[in-house]
Amino acid sequence: MAATTFHDGADATVPGLSTLNHFSAAFFTLTLLTDVLYMRTVVLMWQDFSSWLLFFGLISGGVAVLLWLIGVATGRPRVGWGVVILQVLVLVLAVINSLVHAGDGWTAVVPWGIGLSAVTCVLMLVAAALGRRTMNRHRT
Repeated sequence: MAATTFHDGADATVPGLSTLNHFSAAFFTLTLLTDVLYMRTVVLMWQDFSSWLLFFGLISGGVAVLLWLIGVATGRPRVGWGVVILQVLVLVLAVINSLVHAGDGWTAVVPWGIGLSAVTCVLMLVAAALGRRTMNRHRT
């Protein structure tokens, strides 16, 4: 007797893609948190944390893009193009944000750094909602 399992569509993409997307989202969200902490305390440690979190978010996001391209080459993606475009826009904004955070002190974070971090988080939420909607549509 063959066992049936519930497939949520995760096996349709390259393994690890979803995990890397979640890691990059966590890094970028924590960047916003450390930007707010820097703005409230003016302790340079928080600016350094923001820079490192942006770096690791870009690394995990870049590897996720490579995995997505592998999925495209093998015919496995189930993610809509709108989600992909939003995720690429998030990475572009994160690169710009990383360049802004490379500055010294207050002007590296306030107002442009924290603004870019907030826009990045909002776009990640929109991409996640659109991706969830797309996945639910494929299930039915």
